[in-house]
Amino acid sequence: MNDQDFHRRVRQHLNTSARSVSPSVSSRLHEARQKALKRQKVAVRGLSIAGLGQMLSEHFVPRGKITLAVLAVLLLALGSGFLGQLQHTADLEEVDSALLADDLPIDAYLDRGFDAWVQNDSPD
Repeated sequence: MNDQDFHRRVRQHLNTSARSVSPSVSSRLHEARQKALKRQKVAVRGLSIAGLGQMLSEHFVPRGKITLAVLAVLLLALGSGFLGQLQHTADLEEVDSALLADDLPIDAYLDRGFDAWVQNDSPD
């Protein structure tokens, strides 16, 4: 027996049983059904908001975690590059200060790379 046959048989049983119910019971059942329908409408409104949250958590949160991880990696890479650039600038500043103060050791002037560095860094 499939679902449609089962539903049809249940409906037939309920219809035949409903014909044998007294009018007072029938009116009470009708009132109870109306109250249940009103409650259902309120519950459905609440569930639609909850359904939105469920949809967000099912579809966007897993992707959001991946996006957040990618953003974190990008921020770390950019931050690392920025800190490297700051360190390089600090090193150049230290050499420039030493040159201007004549605190540079004599070995620096004897270094072949030093001459090339001075020529490349000097303004034209």
